[in-house]
Amino acid sequence: MPAPDPHTILEALSHAIAGNPQRGLELIQPIVDAGPRSTYALLGALAETASKDVRDANGPGTLYGLDVQSPDGPADVDLLPPHLKFAARFVTAWANRDQDTAAALFWAVAERSDRSAEDLADAITAVFAMAAAVAEYEVIKQRRNRAEESR
Repeated sequence: MPAPDPHTILEALSHAIAGNPQRGLELIQPIVDAGPRSTYALLGALAETASKDVRDANGPGTLYGLDVQSPDGPADVDLLPPHLKFAARFVTAWANRDQDTAAALFWAVAERSDRSAEDLADAITAVFAMAAAVAEYEVIKQRRNRAEESR
């Protein structure tokens, strides 16, 4: 299976960072339209981006869990809407390098989306939003570092 074009994914994330996530989603739509295998590869690339900071901070071999917080304190991940629960679990599995779990999560949503394409679209959008948030954080951090270096 050929991997999705990383330039397309980067361009999509760039649009999201610039405040136009809809354009970013439009750019990755052909990857989704190519079928479930390319969609899984796309989600993997987005999960790689979404988990980069924590993986870099903690190094190889670190295992990650989910910590869901509500206004009242810790909450169960099952309280999240389905698309956010998928995104949190998928990105966590990817960060843990647990391909079996990531694939099982994906296929559960992909098979369910045969009945409702909205399920898969919402799941992809949630993972895309997580990746865009981390990418935006990285851009801000790099700008801050450059500003400090130029002083």
